Amino acid sequence: MNSMNLNLPWAALSLERDPLELFQVLSVGSTLFYLLTVGGLASLCAFLWFLAGGFRKVFALKGFARIAVLLLLALSIPIFLLDIASIVALFRPLFLPADAVISANAPLVPRPGWADFPLALSGLAAILLVSAPFVANLPRLSLRRILAIANLSFKEAIRKRVLYAFTGLLLIVLFGSWFIPSKPTDELRTYVSVVFYAMTVVLILVGALLAASGLPADIRTQSLFLIVTKPVERVEILLGRLIGTMALMTLVLVVLTSAGLMYIIRGVSPDAAEESLKARLPLFGFLEFKNTSSAAKGDNVGREWEYRGYISGPTQSATGIVSPEASWVYPTVPSVLAIRDKVQAEFTFDIYRTTKGFENRGVGIGLVITTRNHDAEAMRRAREKDPSLSPEQIASDHGYFQPAGSVTFFDYATGSVDIPGALFANALKGDPKLPALTVRVTCKESTQYVGMARYDFYFRQDDARAGAQPVRFAVNFFLASFALWLRLLLVISVTLVLSTELSTVISLLMGMVLMMLAHVQEFVRELVEGKSAGGGPLENIKRLIDNSVAAKPLEDTAFNTLIQQSDKVVREVLGALARFLPEVDRLSYYPEYVGNGFAIGGADLACNAILTIFYILPWLLLGFYLLRWREVAGPT
Repeated sequence: MNSMNLNLPWAALSLERDPLELFQVLSVGSTLFYLLTVGGLASLCAFLWFLAGGFRKVFALKGFARIAVLLLLALSIPIFLLDIASIVALFRPLFLPADAVISANAPLVPRPGWADFPLALSGLAAILLVSAPFVANLPRLSLRRILAIANLSFKEAIRKRVLYAFTGLLLIVLFGSWFIPSKPTDELRTYVSVVFYAMTVVLILVGALLAASGLPADIRTQSLFLIVTKPVERVEILLGRLIGTMALMTLVLVVLTSAGLMYIIRGVSPDAAEESLKARLPLFGFLEFKNTSSAAKGDNVGREWEYRGYISGPTQSATGIVSPEASWVYPTVPSVLAIRDKVQAEFTFDIYRTTKGFENRGVGIGLVITTRNHDAEAMRRAREKDPSLSPEQIASDHGYFQPAGSVTFFDYATGSVDIPGALFANALKGDPKLPALTVRVTCKESTQYVGMARYDFYFRQDDARAGAQPVRFAVNFFLASFALWLRLLLVISVTLVLSTELSTVISLLMGMVLMMLAHVQEFVRELVEGKSAGGGPLENIKRLIDNSVAAKPLEDTAFNTLIQQSDKVVREVLGALARFLPEVDRLSYYPEYVGNGFAIGGADLACNAILTIFYILPWLLLGFYLLRWREVAGPT
């Protein structure tokens, strides 16, 4: 017999974007986007330098070097012309109709798809041109000097008593249970979110402050002469500061992560640890809807957050009774599930009630799982021949499983059903071109709606009966800390580069503004596309000053018309800037994995690490040039 458990805490991943795979990061589309974006900036800088007097240095070169530079400049002309056209296009809203739609994802200059390939090659030429001085400088780098500067940065940060900022986190570790109320079902999730939130805020602020204050002080006091006996390369200063600051912050992060982990394991109750102190290995399928208004999104019940699609109970139509259905399709299943006696399926659905229903009573759903080898007619004949067939035999021979009776689930609780492992053994047979497994869910109550998303139903690839798994949880916890380390690397690198030219305060503020804009990219896109309430940025500022309602149209005056027209240009500029913002949201979601008891995907984390590194590289190149234009290491 199958067993059902409906007492699990809420354990669901609300992923509005699918986890990354390596083939996506290394795909042709991603490569073209990177070359067009970075190459466009590189070509713009290269030609501005060339026109500002750099041509003298180019023609001063001899032999192959001059030919190579001129060739790369010539190849960079197409992407440079695209830059000029894009800058002109920023003002196109002034000539568009008032109701024209601006897309945050559309290119500023429309072009056929095939044109991206030659433009990307032109962008690559611009990147090579701008990177050439940096590459030529690499043989002159000294690891000894870089580590000496890193050591100085490390000691300076300690002397600044910046570590005192972390003592506040000890209050959370020592006395967190006194002031962090939580329900038993949310205990682990609450503890994890509080620990990571506190670590994120303190680490990022302190890391950015250290990065912003180091180089301006060195440039002002020339303190580098105390540790080096001869002029250093500019890039050595940049790398040394980056390594020293990251070394200190990494050490602090490891200590805080270990303390937070001990606090969580020590603080959660045994019942919460039994249910949540684990790292599930889920197997997700692909969701589609049938007999609903949309095959991709199901029915819309009017909720503001449109993450989940909904299905209703059986409804009467002109052709008879219609049952809306949600289906999870699994193209393949791992063979390890086939050798198990039972495989646990877990689900976390949402209830939208059109009637009050009954108190303390959930909603019934129908659950049917079939394999690609299922033959309904053959199963019917087998049942007629032998009515005593067990669910395990039917699953093994006919690729069909249905729990006895209706499955009932509740809001904010995760339900589970034990599936015979023989069903997965059956799914491994047959035509590999067909989906291995299909899960169908229907709502049994006509006056209620059931909401679900792709990640709301999954099979457990790990042992669901293992109980608390502190070791797996600890590994998962440190993986989430590694994602925080990537965010630290991003913030410190950007702020450090800004500090090569700007003061401590300005570089810190600009770094924080950049990170905040990266966190609200969805809101920025809404501003660009004119979907936000109250109009564009300038119009919203005027409404704040006038204390006017966002839904009320502005009066038809010359000043208001000027604001609305200017907003169109501001929205285009914001749309262009949004293309250069880092994807920090993907890095900030990993604590949700830990708090809900899901294992962090190694492929997804590795892809985000690759994206972070490739985002930082142009910034470091910019820092190299900014330091090269300043006299910071003595006369050279």
